Amino acid sequence: MATIRKKIWPDMFDKDQLLTLDFRCADFEVHSGDVIIFQGWDPRTKQYTGREYRKVVKQVVKGETPTRYWTPEQLEKHGMYIFGWGK
Repeated sequence: MATIRKKIWPDMFDKDQLLTLDFRCADFEVHSGDVIIFQGWDPRTKQYTGREYRKVVKQVVKGETPTRYWTPEQLEKHGMYIFGWGK
């Protein structure tokens, strides 16, 4: 089990704590059972806010780059949806 620290911007901090999934660039190793500590980060000041929360990873699914299916312009204009459902 590893502990991983990731930045999270202020506008997403409170909302993301309630979600049952996250969407991240796969530029780090992560496995089921790892703990991710989400640390508040202010991109304007480029400093940590001092707020943080942690979650235990239950499942990891690594996908292909979305630019295989959509152009960067489409993604910039429309963004992406990430769906999650309970059982």
